Amino acid sequence: MWHIRRFEELSLEELAEILRLRQRVFILEQESLFEDIDGRDGEAVHIFHQEGDMIKSYCRITKSDKIVIGRVLVNPDYRGEGRGKELFDYALEHVKQEHPSTPVAITAMCYLEGFYETFGFRRISERYDIAGHQHVDMALEQ
Repeated sequence: MWHIRRFEELSLEELAEILRLRQRVFILEQESLFEDIDGRDGEAVHIFHQEGDMIKSYCRITKSDKIVIGRVLVNPDYRGEGRGKELFDYALEHVKQEHPSTPVAITAMCYLEGFYETFGFRRISERYDIAGHQHVDMALEQ
């Protein structure tokens, strides 16, 4: 089941599972030491696919002068099933419905640049380092 929740709508169990998954993927698996809990979750919309009590994919959407889709992950126990594409399709559809004229951006790990290009994103920056991993900024072509 897909969920779209503002921070205050998340149950404590959902929040704990989201933070556990983000820690598992971004901090432990990718060995990235960065401040994942960055103070932006409270203003974000959280999108996730859940079956039973297991979150299988997740991302968050923040808005300023642009929409930023970030913290994109697929639970490591459920990779290889097309869940990343499903998640990103779902998130983009939500963004297009809720914010049709607002520019959309992402910060992508370089090895995923081709994946995001399939959704219509293009690179708008040079490569740069975040926590020991090369990233690029990308924007959705309108």
